[in-house]
Amino acid sequence: MSHTHWKKLTNPDYLGAYAFEPGQEMTVMINAVSREQVTGPDGKKEECIVCRFTDQHVKPMILNVTNCKTIAKLYDTPYIEEWAGKYITIYVAKVKAFGDVVDALRIRNKIPSLEQYICKDCGKAITGAGGKDASEIAKLSEKQYGRKLCIACAKKEKAKIESEEKENGQ
Repeated sequence: MSHTHWKKLTNPDYLGAYAFEPGQEMTVMINAVSREQVTGPDGKKEECIVCRFTDQHVKPMILNVTNCKTIAKLYDTPYIEEWAGKYITIYVAKVKAFGDVVDALRIRNKIPSLEQYICKDCGKAITGAGGKDASEIAKLSEKQYGRKLCIACAKKEKAKIESEEKENGQ
């Protein structure tokens, strides 16, 4: 069952950790990176580095120094103009910040595979989760269930098998 993070209800203009289900990650193509004036939830305005994606359904992401360094290292260029058209995979990590441990968006230190895997049950694209990329999840589910499945369908299949085993007294 999917849960709704309370921050989703505030409808912020930028991508945040709240937009991800536990273990979910997202591979996107960078459209442009620029310095923009951002208004925070408290009304405070601040200049930030903002990354916009080619997929218009994905909100822009404010890039911190850590994420900028990761993109620069991935693609061997510090120039933001050269990041356009490049793919990155975004995930949520626990980080120490402001004297607390919080969820933060991070970029995987690996150029994502562009091969897409489709779930044989629901027909949706298989995405990375739990620190594994889509190819690993597709291979694991194929080995375990005989077909490529997304996480949600793999969980359903596992529950179905466990239920059948219980009914058969195994």
